[in-house]
Amino acid sequence: MLSLACVAGDPGGDATTSATSDASTSTGPTTTTSTTATTKSTTDGSEASSSPSDTTASAETTAGGPVFDLGAVPDMPGDPPLVPTDIDVVLTADNAYAFGYGSEDEMLSYFGGVAAVTAGEIFNCGIGPEQYIVPARDVAEYLYVVSYADQSTTQGVIGQFRRISDQPDGTPGEVLHTGDEGWEVCATGVDYNSGDPTPPLEVVNEQIALCNGGMTDPSTTSQGWVDAVGTAAGALAVGETNETPYAGGPMPGNEFPLVCQTDVDAEARWMWFNWDPASIVWPVESPFIYPGGGGNPMHDFMIFRLAAASLPQPPAG
Repeated sequence: MLSLACVAGDPGGDATTSATSDASTSTGPTTTTSTTATTKSTTDGSEASSSPSDTTASAETTAGGPVFDLGAVPDMPGDPPLVPTDIDVVLTADNAYAFGYGSEDEMLSYFGGVAAVTAGEIFNCGIGPEQYIVPARDVAEYLYVVSYADQSTTQGVIGQFRRISDQPDGTPGEVLHTGDEGWEVCATGVDYNSGDPTPPLEVVNEQIALCNGGMTDPSTTSQGWVDAVGTAAGALAVGETNETPYAGGPMPGNEFPLVCQTDVDAEARWMWFNWDPASIVWPVESPFIYPGGGGNPMHDFMIFRLAAASLPQPPAG
């Protein structure tokens, strides 16, 4: 199930059309297990649907076994099991991303892909961030964000995640933001750029397997999953919050305009991959700004992941 974000606000939002002129679109078909519900263009150029397609892969049909949600595993022996709940997700990216969830070994449901054509489709209320619902019944051990950027200006992802109570009032749990503890990234080194189709599910799952193995080339990949501490091959880059005033042009430590704060909290931080943590120390230098030089110096596309068990439970009753 995928829910269309219903967000009120001025389409002008916080960003001007010149704030991020590198926003670009991706063209061509993409292979997914479901459609994405947004008001943006999908990768085949058509308008996305607000309802899932008949090919949506459910946990029951895809996993071939009982539904398992890592969030239902008690923290300690003897603790009562956590109650599986829906997960509310809000995301946006510079420039393109796809969202999905599944097990540690593979993505089972994939909503791809969203490619921004204008800066407003990244930052502005109404046309910027998208909302997704991960149903409690689905396998969601891990939440995944696949992202890639063009070879110009800035790149990053930002958003927030929270569990929704199964109580009638739907009381939400505490918000977990991008940039919070628990996030990891794998830089695949598979180069997708502006105008390319979104990586299909088969390619993403191939790369998840390689990321789990951690045996890829450290000169072109992160050599597996890395967090903000990182390794010599790279680290998760955690940047500015969504309350940092924009100085009018990208610069280290102040790369992005504000994203609509109706959708994304001020505490959310931009994330990307730092391919040279020994030399690129944010905010003096920035992994969120394209370094130039051609090729694929950033090692994208990126796969970000978050264990569903990291999301706080909503209040009971």
